Amino acid sequence: MTKIIKYTNKDNETLYKFRFYAGIDELTGKQRYIRRQGFTSLKDAKDELLKIEYLVSTNQYFKSVKSGKFGDVLDEWLKLHKETVKASTLVRENSYITNHIKPYFKNMYVDKITLRQCQDFTNKAFAAAPAAYVQIIGIVKSVLDYALRLGMIESNPMLYVIKPKKQKTVSDKHDNFYNKDELKKFLAAAKNTSLKKYAIFRLLAFSGMRVGECLALTWHDLDYKNNTIAINKTIAKTNNGLKVQTPKTKASNRVISLDVETIQVLKMWQLDQRKQLLKLGINAMNKQQLIFSNGKNEYIYSDMIRKAIKAIAKKAGIHPITTHGFRHTHATLLFASGLDIKQVQARLGHSNVQTTLNIYTHAIQDKQDKIGDEFAKYINLN
Repeated sequence: MTKIIKYTNKDNETLYKFRFYAGIDELTGKQRYIRRQGFTSLKDAKDELLKIEYLVSTNQYFKSVKSGKFGDVLDEWLKLHKETVKASTLVRENSYITNHIKPYFKNMYVDKITLRQCQDFTNKAFAAAPAAYVQIIGIVKSVLDYALRLGMIESNPMLYVIKPKKQKTVSDKHDNFYNKDELKKFLAAAKNTSLKKYAIFRLLAFSGMRVGECLALTWHDLDYKNNTIAINKTIAKTNNGLKVQTPKTKASNRVISLDVETIQVLKMWQLDQRKQLLKLGINAMNKQQLIFSNGKNEYIYSDMIRKAIKAIAKKAGIHPITTHGFRHTHATLLFASGLDIKQVQARLGHSNVQTTLNIYTHAIQDKQDKIGDEFAKYINLN
């Protein structure tokens, strides 16, 4: 039986304390004691002792050695995960972890996390970041998968959440790509803005490359003789600023053809760039010179491209799209021009044809709807 002891502190106050024996620590094999002191009355000390006795007897005081807080498991998982992804991916995921995941799950014990809580988090993530919520809940799932492998939980509740989908409304009247007429208007407005901006958006729209791939290009990547451009690197945002890294996938390493007019626009821009850089005392004649750089001849942040899109779209009197929207524009118009799925896949640098199918279902379906008329036109029995 635990004895409550009366004692006097340095201020000559009468206080109470106790030391409760709580059994053997299953991890270390040592005896465990719970000490409490500083009670101003015997009743307060007894009440606390009764509470501790109850919690220990019902296995609620000490967490099982197999359990742990989500935040601790997350940190452990992150140490392993960071060795498997690019620095730019880690920057983005750390943002999701800091802003969404840790505030919700950090102090929860992994073995106590329920499906209801996971669903609630999924709904909140969707409301806060509809474009990124799948990646956000994917991190939570991966952390709980890791806890499952460690034997800390028996199942992963994130497997059973219902993923919400955005319902289209009347206000959602614009897709994230331009049709042929809208693209013409945008490029005309860009041409009247500056040769550099026209060259950037002409290249994005007529190549389908990602904006990071475009901003990493050097003149060495451009082959005027064969009218091709080699895509073998990309610009990514890291904790230390912009950095060149390998493309998104192996299939993203590719050489694609360019039309004659886009090649001519790039030639004109190259001459203009050399003149501008020469005024700054920079020799731009070497082939490692960036095709597109800022006023200090450094890498351009994609935020600057996004701002330019909004300004040019407003000037053209059309809705703005994202930088990635030019990639969607290119792919959609490729299908409209008659190219098949495998050709589009290779040009975009998708490693899996299913990716192309999933993203461009709208364009493929539109093409399928016209097959009957195209076949009849080709046969032309009349």
